[in-house]
Amino acid sequence: MLNLPAHARVWIFQANRFLEEKEVQGINNELKDFIQSWASHGNELFGDFSIESDLFVVIGVDEQRAPASGCSIDKLTHKVKELGEKYGIDFFNRLIVAYEDESTKLHLVSLGEFKTLMSKDVVRRSTVVYNNLIENVGELDENWRTTVQNSWHKNLLQVI
Repeated sequence: MLNLPAHARVWIFQANRFLEEKEVQGINNELKDFIQSWASHGNELFGDFSIESDLFVVIGVDEQRAPASGCSIDKLTHKVKELGEKYGIDFFNRLIVAYEDESTKLHLVSLGEFKTLMSKDVVRRSTVVYNNLIENVGELDENWRTTVQNSWHKNLLQVI
């Protein structure tokens, strides 16, 4: 996924829809250029990125080599917003949940739909979800793709 150490900081931007192949290629090209020129107060940042499942843009930086400043994080956010505008994608809608059905097919639903699926027992504690709140590569590798019961999604069970 990312060619960075486990301690490297991570940001995950989930699209509001699955990306088309030409969009993945365009975003890949633009992020490659961005990561190569990304800097913090004149210091080169050591970052990497990947696009996963035609849905998630995952960006990381090794802050032990050079810490990301507020300005460099703002540049990252601005770049992702710019990509969203260019391709008609919302990478900042936190009310969309990605989950896998029993056949491991990935689905996107609104938070309301997700709650309804939970109440109908279509989504269970063991359903695989994506926890986009993880903070580093180690968590990305171990806990990003997890179950409802091991993610923030479990809080929704108390609502139902």
